[in-house]
Amino acid sequence: MLALEHFNAEQFKAEYWQRKPGIFRQVLPGFTDPLSADELAGLALEPGVDSRIIQNDRGKWKLNHGPFEAYEELGDSHWTLLVQAVNEHFPPARALLNAFRFLPDWRIDDLMVSFATPKGGVGPHLDQYDVFIIQGEGKRRWRIGLPGDFKTLTPHPELKQIPAFDAIIDEVLEPGDMIYIPANHPHEGISLEPSLNYSVGFRAPSQAELISAWADHAIDQNKFEQRFRDTQASLAASPEHVSWHLPAAAVTEFQHLMQQALANCNDMQAFLASFLSTNPRPPLPLWPEHEISEENLFAWLATCDTLGFVPGVRWLTIEEEHKHWLYLQGERFAYSAKLEELLTLLREQEWVSAEELQFFCEQCTATTALVVWASNEGLLVDSEEVDEEEED
Repeated sequence: MLALEHFNAEQFKAEYWQRKPGIFRQVLPGFTDPLSADELAGLALEPGVDSRIIQNDRGKWKLNHGPFEAYEELGDSHWTLLVQAVNEHFPPARALLNAFRFLPDWRIDDLMVSFATPKGGVGPHLDQYDVFIIQGEGKRRWRIGLPGDFKTLTPHPELKQIPAFDAIIDEVLEPGDMIYIPANHPHEGISLEPSLNYSVGFRAPSQAELISAWADHAIDQNKFEQRFRDTQASLAASPEHVSWHLPAAAVTEFQHLMQQALANCNDMQAFLASFLSTNPRPPLPLWPEHEISEENLFAWLATCDTLGFVPGVRWLTIEEEHKHWLYLQGERFAYSAKLEELLTLLREQEWVSAEELQFFCEQCTATTALVVWASNEGLLVDSEEVDEEEED
């Protein structure tokens, strides 16, 4: 499994994580790009791939979304191609995420890859999440400053930048170097030559996103249906003695009603497990030709070669009522040592043989339940089906 060299993860978490930016030289010595600039450009031609080109044309900023048809008109400098979730579209790139397992899986969002021509960049800006950036081929200069109250500039309707800032880090990254930038630290990267960067971003939902998802969860589960009830204080006449006044006491009662729902710890744990185990970019399923049941599971496996999850499937475990549970793409399953062993194999090598999968199912009913569900959802598939899909 890929690992960072000359990098002390525990020291990093104690001194740097969400505290200060840092440059880490040659954490991947002799780094070989998992994909070329041409392959990245090819991904951006495909429908369903989130990609952008940001161009600075003599001080005029342009932003276009993919899929793209060609790149010839862009010239040899001052533009950047950015492709989101490359780990979900290009399997060889996934190994890079393994180097960041010192942080929880459920915190990692995706691997964004960018190709920049000389003087290419996206301008000075802020990100609302932490990010590691690994330098691939080429060189890029990075400037990073301290958090502050920065005015938001919009040189393009979809491009948020900030004014010039004072840098506390001003360094050039070479292949195998890495930079860490905490959330809300101003930064700017400018390519000195044709270069590739690999950005590991982290999932940091806002309060609004959590509350919205929590409300959807409550409605789906028919939870928290207690209605508002008046109190003497909330019914009291307003100082103006008008019927349309909303007294502060009523606002307090509404707030208490909402807090009562949020205070249910067990429900919150189940909600967060479901929410964080669901990829915000839904995986593309490959539905089976016929429904799979426990009775015909082994017969179906006999027709398969190797099996694995489609790109983007996520999972995590929690402890609840002295039992461990698995949440995979928002669904809850019983957990066991055998199921953990299977998931470890799939995390490390992505595919297991049909014979191995049958063995795990024979040893564990929890594994069988997960395999049947995931197969019928088109999330656990034969590698041959994936190959055929990619050829089409």
